[in-house]
Amino acid sequence: MKLRLILACAASALACTLAQATPAADAAVLDMAAAFKRGDTKALAQLLPRTRGHMLESWAAYWEMKARLSEAQPAEIQQFLTQHQGTYAEDRLRNDWLLLLGQRRDWANFEAEYAKFRMRDDREVACYAAAIAHLKTGADVAEEVKRNWLSIRDADDGCTYAADRLYEAKKLKSEDIWLEARVSVEANRPRAATRAVEIVSPDAAARVGEAFNAPAKFLKAGLGTSRSSKELAVLAVIRLAANDVEAAATQLDKIDEQLSNEQRSYAWGVVGKQTNLRLDPDAHKRFATAQNEHLSDDLLGWKARAAMRSGQ
Repeated sequence: MKLRLILACAASALACTLAQATPAADAAVLDMAAAFKRGDTKALAQLLPRTRGHMLESWAAYWEMKARLSEAQPAEIQQFLTQHQGTYAEDRLRNDWLLLLGQRRDWANFEAEYAKFRMRDDREVACYAAAIAHLKTGADVAEEVKRNWLSIRDADDGCTYAADRLYEAKKLKSEDIWLEARVSVEANRPRAATRAVEIVSPDAAARVGEAFNAPAKFLKAGLGTSRSSKELAVLAVIRLAANDVEAAATQLDKIDEQLSNEQRSYAWGVVGKQTNLRLDPDAHKRFATAQNEHLSDDLLGWKARAAMRSGQ
């Protein structure tokens, strides 16, 4: 039973400490872990009283509250935070609550709770806080938002909201927004790429799916003259390189001269990376025209690897 409890905690990505407890309470915690995974709020509410006094009671209470957080009354949430003050579960729920407050644009309550947030380990929450600082005081938070935005694995509301506000205030450039779109496509995150493009070009955002889902077809249709059409072509090259790097290199050769130095450098950087991943000894040649100042740290690393493999 104790081994099963440890596994249940690990499966829920929770740091748990096992305590002496009755078999009935142990079973209730296990059942709550399973109910939380399937989103069964009724079962969670019924099982919670059976975990009283258990070392994992705070987590059991967290599961129950987290599962219905969007419908919970603020007073209930505050009661949980007070009752479990000082525990990891308290701050974890505060993290979840801050995300919800940010989505609701409830900045007064967000600020009040953020001041109590101990972990400060959530990038999306950090973006909401940066956006508030910018809106209230005009603080220069562009680099912080860029760093967090580029690090988040999927589309999020917090950093996208902050980037939108900063772009409108001319604190972020269009190049910064398109960079997020490129990084997202390379990481197989089309939704995040689309949300980024919506900031700079809503019309182009409607075509991100075409570039992502059928990149070869998209590129064969030809390159337009607008900035957004060229950027979409770069996204298509990045996507195509993930599955057919030779086809991507061929298509990029055709449009190379029509791209800016930044667009060209990033596209060739991705093609060079994918070529190097295939252990091609000539991968360094595809990095030749990729200017370092336009490459991400990841692409710079792959450029260095390609050079070393070729004896440079």
